[in-house]
Amino acid sequence: MTRRMLTCQTTFEDSRPLHRVLPVLNEFRKTNSFSDVEIELSNGERHTGHRVILAARIPALKDELLRHCSKRVIMWTYPGMLPTAALAIIDYAYTGKLEIAMDTVEGILCLANDLMLGTVSKWCEEFLYSILNLDHIHFVWDLARMGNLSSLIRDCIRKMQETFQDFICRDSFAKLSLDALIQVVQSESLNVQTEDQVVLAISQWTGSLKHTDGTERLPDLLREVRWNAVSNEAWQRIAGDENVIKLFPHFSDYMKACKAGCGKANDPLIPCPFNRKARCYNKNITLLIGLDNHQNQPEYTFALHDVSKPRESKIICKMPGRKYASAVAFRDKVVIIGGYKPRASNTVMIFDLPTRRSKPAAPMKFSRTECSAVRCGDFIIVFGGKDHYWNHHASCELFRPLKNEWKQLPSSQTARRGAAMVSLEDGRVLLLGGDTGDTILTLVECATLPTDDWRANTAGTYNPFWRRLTPMHEARMAASACVLNGRIFVAGGVSRHNEILQSVEYFVPPKDEKAIGFWTVVQWMNQKRDTFTLLALENRLYAFGADSFPGNTVECFGTPDVKGTNNLPAT
Repeated sequence: MTRRMLTCQTTFEDSRPLHRVLPVLNEFRKTNSFSDVEIELSNGERHTGHRVILAARIPALKDELLRHCSKRVIMWTYPGMLPTAALAIIDYAYTGKLEIAMDTVEGILCLANDLMLGTVSKWCEEFLYSILNLDHIHFVWDLARMGNLSSLIRDCIRKMQETFQDFICRDSFAKLSLDALIQVVQSESLNVQTEDQVVLAISQWTGSLKHTDGTERLPDLLREVRWNAVSNEAWQRIAGDENVIKLFPHFSDYMKACKAGCGKANDPLIPCPFNRKARCYNKNITLLIGLDNHQNQPEYTFALHDVSKPRESKIICKMPGRKYASAVAFRDKVVIIGGYKPRASNTVMIFDLPTRRSKPAAPMKFSRTECSAVRCGDFIIVFGGKDHYWNHHASCELFRPLKNEWKQLPSSQTARRGAAMVSLEDGRVLLLGGDTGDTILTLVECATLPTDDWRANTAGTYNPFWRRLTPMHEARMAASACVLNGRIFVAGGVSRHNEILQSVEYFVPPKDEKAIGFWTVVQWMNQKRDTFTLLALENRLYAFGADSFPGNTVECFGTPDVKGTNNLPAT
């Protein structure tokens, strides 16, 4: 199957489309040659066709077309069937090509499901994925529910939950169905800083309704609020919300029951009028994973660090570790990859933050230590490192945490260890620097990957897969990098002269495939750092720890609109 992207329109084709291998069939239809049947659409239009061709291409019509040969006219006037969708399916039957657009996808999906055209249904799903963003997500959700597209339904809910604070500012939030909103706010991992944001979002949503149809489940939505975590100010505001009271006449009685239940919410034996499952509020808290590489029996230390209280860190657990492993956050889990103990390993462990337990995952194809790893949408990309013979890798692998599977990706032309690795929202993954064994690099390479698990089979199909961009100003290995406001910051590391660096530079990625981007040097860190973590949070950069001494400090760097740099000792 091939496709051609247009603005909110996509052309899909079979792997061997009829308009290429047998174009005369469509010519027969256009010239009304040898036709023996007419299809009448709901708007009264009639389109000529051929029984054998339509029966072969649309098996669901076989009985009606071939068993009633005397019937000249076939009626396609099902309730809700759009003439444009029906005509698109007829065109597909003769050409093997189908154009799907925003205004036709609903009708095509509905008709494809009725006619059991699985390929067309999958194309509709792929089209909906291609427009899955916060501006269209209400539209995608409605069609996913209508078409029973379970994977797309889950991804819509997950995207709304992960981007909730941004989503509620969009016009699409007001267009969201009540059923969808209930599923979004159910989650314990909803991306909010306080429960007040949930209450205010519900108030905003009810205030934007132009009609009361479909609001019968509003009480179910209100039961998903963790009322025991709502401030008095937000409580009073929604208690007097006329829109909510109009939609839910017994709202004041319900609020009284919630008030009485707040003090007993932690007692599982007492019925509670609201969801008592605590949320993991995003209060600028970061999970830190530390490993003392100088110990003979290293341990991972998991700690919570609140950047609003920079001198405080809370250790939550410890577990045996591997030196020079890579750690990548994936939802509420941490995936620990490779490392060595006592030699390079292909082991992968997944640490579950809510339960604070770890379990093994599918191993990599290659053993790796000092490899590079980054999350890219639903995937984790792993590159380079050294094997247990201390040979440098140029290979690259893709891990699917949702499926617990690995996929081989095209290798780079340059084998190395200790490269920094970042990913952008559009699926671009960048490799920065690294050590080949002979020299330390300024090299920057970029690859483009899908970000959704359902597209895993297309990963690695770009040719060339890796392409070179503008090199860094300074050669680095064991540096750290992250993305802030669309720019890629890289800091610290080890130079070609084996010196630990404290310099920082940022890269502006190119906007098209012909450009190569550019680098800008910015203010240095206060301390030299290598094998550390650079993190972007609340428009600031945070540098945590270092392999060199002192290794327990934290410092932050504000972007031009957030001035101030400080260095703070970790606890």
